[in-house]
Amino acid sequence: VPVAVTTTTTTTPAVSSTASQSRAEYNLSSYPERTVKLVDFSNKVYIAPLTTVGNLPFRRILKEYGADITCGEMAMANNIVSGQASEWALMKRHASEDCFGVQVAGGYADTMSLTSRILENEVQSDFVDLNSACPIDLVCNRGCGSALMTKSNRLFEILDAMTSQLPSRSVTIKIRTGWNEKAPIAHELIPQMQSRFNNKLSAIMLHGRSRLQRYSKLANWDYILQAAQAQNPSLRRIPVIGNGDILSWEDWQHHQHMLEDNLHSVAQRSASLTHTGAHTTELAGATVDEVEGDAGKEVLGLCNCAMLARGALIKPWLPQEIKEQRVIDIPATERLDILRKFCNYGLEHWGSDQQGVNNTRRFLLEWMSFLHRYVPNGILSQPYAQGMNQRPPQYFGRSDLETLLSSPSSADWIKVSEMFLGPVGKDY
Repeated sequence: VPVAVTTTTTTTPAVSSTASQSRAEYNLSSYPERTVKLVDFSNKVYIAPLTTVGNLPFRRILKEYGADITCGEMAMANNIVSGQASEWALMKRHASEDCFGVQVAGGYADTMSLTSRILENEVQSDFVDLNSACPIDLVCNRGCGSALMTKSNRLFEILDAMTSQLPSRSVTIKIRTGWNEKAPIAHELIPQMQSRFNNKLSAIMLHGRSRLQRYSKLANWDYILQAAQAQNPSLRRIPVIGNGDILSWEDWQHHQHMLEDNLHSVAQRSASLTHTGAHTTELAGATVDEVEGDAGKEVLGLCNCAMLARGALIKPWLPQEIKEQRVIDIPATERLDILRKFCNYGLEHWGSDQQGVNNTRRFLLEWMSFLHRYVPNGILSQPYAQGMNQRPPQYFGRSDLETLLSSPSSADWIKVSEMFLGPVGKDY
């Protein structure tokens, strides 16, 4: 839950005009009085920004299944400044999103400074996330996304600009391990960000893959811990949130146990060095008790936050699974009801005219390209568990509806959409 802290700054007239105004109309040097919100990600379930599929109707579904923090889809800074309506729609917040962030991608400090100022005055959010992790060629070729990791000076200039223009909300950043897996650089960037933005960054989200790996291979959680531990122990540690390959509460538990094993080994090293009057760099004088459990993760800079991405697309009830620490075998009828809700929320969000129906159908079908990959736990041979990067063969479910929802055929997805949105045209 955001913690409100009042801070007094120079008072100037509020900016009331829209993002299409010229740069000259925005005073970038002074602000009205603001209320600062410090977002605490600890022990929360956070739904990561998901381009195209992480839309407002989808996030409403995730909130109903227990998500604590949500974030809008990646928006391009240039499009925000130019007032592009479709880009501004990505930052719309639903009333149920009690802790909400927006994610922005940009490659230049001046553009990001203006964008941040616009967000400060025109958008209601609890935090703003800088995307330095998107692997898409179109984004990287513009100097945005993962490309920023290869230009650290420009990255830090952008963070300087954002933190100076967003006095009322937290700033976070999402990065990857590096450009390629053979030369990871996150463990170098994180200490530099800690030194330069110690009291300005709320959290660092670290995707456990490189840019070239995109979404292939498994996320490297050992490296995530290594990068978090690379911070200077004499300074406040910026919480590092790991991301990648969480498809069940067991996956989350496995990552936590793996991290706890690492923490235990650090505690043992600390205990052995205590007899000599020394201490490990990671602990910076912390006691053995301080590095056990969740408190230990915080001591080493790792935030105990379940950050979900593709796993939430495949299993939207995953937040509930993690919180209740149990496998939930959702029946096909309830899964169909999720789709019905999405369509209702979509028509409410995009409109009930033909354009709204078309948009709702399009995003429903996009989502079903992930949803169909779910294999019900009840038909798996125990103790087998479905993995994120596995593509199971087509199977017969426990009912005709369950079989239909597992179909990889887009024609079958269209049939499902027609249950709620009416028939499509013959050339669809």
